[in-house]
Amino acid sequence: MTALLAPARTAWSARAWAIYLGWIVITLDGSALNLALPRIAEDLNAHASGISWVVDAYTLPLASLLLLGGSLGDRVGAERLFRIGAIGFAAASVACALSPSIGLLIACRTAQGVFAALLLPMVLALVGKSFNDPGQRSSAVNLMTVFGGAGMAAGPFLGGLLTDTAGWRAVFWLTAPIAIAAAALVGAADRPRTRQSRPRFDWAGQLIGTAGLVAVVAGLIEAGRGTSPALTWALLVAGVVLLVIFVLVEHRSPAPMMPLSVFRSPGFTGATVGGFAFQFGAYGLQFFLALYLQAAWGVSALTGGLLLAPFAVGIVASSVFANPYLLRRGTRQMILVGSAAAAAGTLLLLATTAAEWWWVLVIAEFVIGAGTGIYSTALNKTASTSLGADSAGLASGIYNTARQVGQSVGIAILGALAALADSRAGFIAAIALITCCAAAIAATELRPRTAALA
Repeated sequence: MTALLAPARTAWSARAWAIYLGWIVITLDGSALNLALPRIAEDLNAHASGISWVVDAYTLPLASLLLLGGSLGDRVGAERLFRIGAIGFAAASVACALSPSIGLLIACRTAQGVFAALLLPMVLALVGKSFNDPGQRSSAVNLMTVFGGAGMAAGPFLGGLLTDTAGWRAVFWLTAPIAIAAAALVGAADRPRTRQSRPRFDWAGQLIGTAGLVAVVAGLIEAGRGTSPALTWALLVAGVVLLVIFVLVEHRSPAPMMPLSVFRSPGFTGATVGGFAFQFGAYGLQFFLALYLQAAWGVSALTGGLLLAPFAVGIVASSVFANPYLLRRGTRQMILVGSAAAAAGTLLLLATTAAEWWWVLVIAEFVIGAGTGIYSTALNKTASTSLGADSAGLASGIYNTARQVGQSVGIAILGALAALADSRAGFIAAIALITCCAAAIAATELRPRTAALA
């Protein structure tokens, strides 16, 4: 009855625009900031470790608090938490722009990461809650991919342009009005659960799960730096132990934050595994190539950025031209087609043995991006709908946590391969790992199935 009485929404409604703007804020922030880092270091007299924390202080809370954000959204309402996350992110962005020192900038970046962890899972949760019609829901998920790809493509250009013309602070001013617009457009909150209908808050699960994720992600960040192997292993071991305890606590809890029963859904489990492999492979590849092209080919940072742009162009192209047709065929076919294209593009990279083969790199990047745009749309759709509207926040929190941890693992491992003295051996090993990621995504749809995903 609630679904019948809910206002009809289309993929171009105000609520839909809130979703797209919330998605593009997260994408644009990271891709635009990278080119501003050298200028930040110069203006604020920051050492290399301080500059790395400008990135890591955002990544750590984002990856660690997504699960908490997702479960909170199901308790207080996705719209309400989306608005809190967007307004908080905007305020933290303004504080970053006004920061007079590297220490204060790092603190404000931490606040950005916390509010991003509230905002990001609500983006996918709102897709599942806002569109009752499967066709409209598919269009909205696909348009998210379009806007995300556009943000990824425009981010480096805008970041470089703003840094060179208005200064690095303008990069933070860029995202603040977008986040405010998203908060304004999200609309009225749905009626929250009554106190009687809300599950008891799982304090033990929240604290242990968050601590475990913080330790694992911090260990992966430290592994990427390669400065302290002892600290890296201590953090990783502690994180794994805490996450094992978390699973045991959730198994015994009468009202778990993350009911283990959610993984009985083959579609959701497949999407979660696919999300991990997606971020490891697709975003890990971009990180690896950014280092490899400068070290092995001797290109400038700007040239390297231009050589990587076809990846984002491919995402947008497949979302605009292929996905409207493929979405009618179902997510299973999209995942198989997209992962096959991404694997083919990755293997094509093996032909780029020197800088004169740059045109092969461009083609391969475009093909990988096109495949990524296809399968990521299917993964997003499955993750946002497979557990139902009442658990949309939890589903999105788990899925996005898997993605962010996958990205951290990918950067740590592929960063180490990029630093090998034998750059060609590192390149081949990286390509092999990334191809395995595409194969893992395909494997999530090759298992025996009881029902096809819509």
